[in-house]
Amino acid sequence: MINISKIQLIDIPIIFKFIDSNFNDFKYFIDLGWTKKNIKNHFEKNNNYSLGCFKNKQLNGILLGETIFFENKLALEIHIFVIEKESRQKKIGTKILDFVKINKKITKISKIYLEVAENNLNALKFYEKNNFVFLNFRHNYYKINNENINAKCYLKEI
Repeated sequence: MINISKIQLIDIPIIFKFIDSNFNDFKYFIDLGWTKKNIKNHFEKNNNYSLGCFKNKQLNGILLGETIFFENKLALEIHIFVIEKESRQKKIGTKILDFVKINKKITKISKIYLEVAENNLNALKFYEKNNFVFLNFRHNYYKINNENINAKCYLKEI
């Protein structure tokens, strides 16, 4: 059974276990500066809005984000979004995004923003399939393996 719920600072042990179990996927974010200490600090923020997907009580997907006010409306900015390899291509990521939409009346979140490296083709395909709209580039935004990579910024209205 799949359950999606908000995750908070109290869930850090489970989150760190998930990170360790999916280290190859998290290495990308670690290289961008998302250490475990930074992730823990993220959960201490008042505007933390992070979600976990649990299958049989085991974390198999995570969205780390925060709420921001933009144009007098509340929006979600996604920082990290990882689904374990065994659960990919099974609509887990889409279900997590749907959770945000389903709870729109409670959370008042009306938009989702994110940025992704332009060479992360799987992520680009996923977001575009889930109706994210390209906004603009942030040129040379990421530095990965001593290479400057543009970020593509996306928006989804919910």
